Amino acid sequence: MLRTVAGEGKQPRAERNSPEKPRQGRRRRRRRRPTLRDVASGAGVSLGTASNAFNRPELISDALRERVLREARRLGYAGPDPAARRLRTGRAGALGLVFTDRLPFAFDDDAAIIFLRGVANALEESGAGLLLIPTSPSREEGARVVRAAAVDGFIVYSTPTGDPRLEAALQRGLPTVTVDEPLGTPTPFIGIDDRGAARDAARHLRELGHERICIVAFPEFAGEDETLPFDVTQERLAGYREGLGEAWDPGLVLTATPNREETGRIMLRRLLGHDPRPTAVLATSDALASGIVSEAVEHGIDVPGSLSVVGFDDVPLARSSVPPLTTVSQPTERKGALAVALLLDALRSDRPLEPDRTILPTKLVVRGTTGPASE
Repeated sequence: MLRTVAGEGKQPRAERNSPEKPRQGRRRRRRRRPTLRDVASGAGVSLGTASNAFNRPELISDALRERVLREARRLGYAGPDPAARRLRTGRAGALGLVFTDRLPFAFDDDAAIIFLRGVANALEESGAGLLLIPTSPSREEGARVVRAAAVDGFIVYSTPTGDPRLEAALQRGLPTVTVDEPLGTPTPFIGIDDRGAARDAARHLRELGHERICIVAFPEFAGEDETLPFDVTQERLAGYREGLGEAWDPGLVLTATPNREETGRIMLRRLLGHDPRPTAVLATSDALASGIVSEAVEHGIDVPGSLSVVGFDDVPLARSSVPPLTTVSQPTERKGALAVALLLDALRSDRPLEPDRTILPTKLVVRGTTGPASE
């Protein structure tokens, strides 16, 4: 007796010749994707009206737009293809933000959050998107992302001089605006007089009689090879030195990273080992300054009776600190809004950006963490 194993032998003739069943392996035909022309036809409107319903709704009535969108939903049409639109208009509909740090920093750092809020508010009415390009462990990888980014222009926010991402952005020839640093880019620049603001903060402490003053500052370079300098840190250190004059002591300059309150606490514990102990601290951010104040209070150090502290930025943390923090106030949110406004105006007018410099005002806000030097 012969036994037929599945898949072996011939099929019965009736089954082989049956027209009702498709051949094995034959793929079903894919359903054609609906197009905007299909939506227009189904809604009984012109192709231009259907396009306006998605791209320029202010040009048609709400009732007409809803009719088009209802037909689009019925057909399963999700909207114009972004890639096709880019080919047609030459625009990506987004700006790229070359960001100062790793991606989590954008959501952890108060100053960065305020800057991004300024960017977002300015973009809200434009309909444009935002592509965030953070730092990368590999410098070349960051530059590659910039070269491949589907954007119409770049905002370079607080990056070191020589950052490969900045170089890649400039090579693309798209409208680019620099915020804070680097200082020497051939683009429009928006920032503050960091040196002058730091000098005012240092003079404030000198006028209060302080002579042993510690500086808690960000790193001067990105990485350890000292090839990518941070201009803002160097400018603030120069301002502190000018404002302190003879009270400047290189042995009391500490490098602090990352920019967090816990880092400030660590710095205060290091200061406690100095003899004689400093009577004041200048910190390059409110986060560092707030951590110093909190740790000092927990160690029973009177602020400002025994230790005065000055921050930088005037983020909400400065006002909620106990006691409230003396700090340099700067218009961080306005920087973001101005950068977006410059780029959008350049894109609308199709004119090249001039490398103008916009220097925004700062103000030393004296609160509860500074007082006369103790004897």
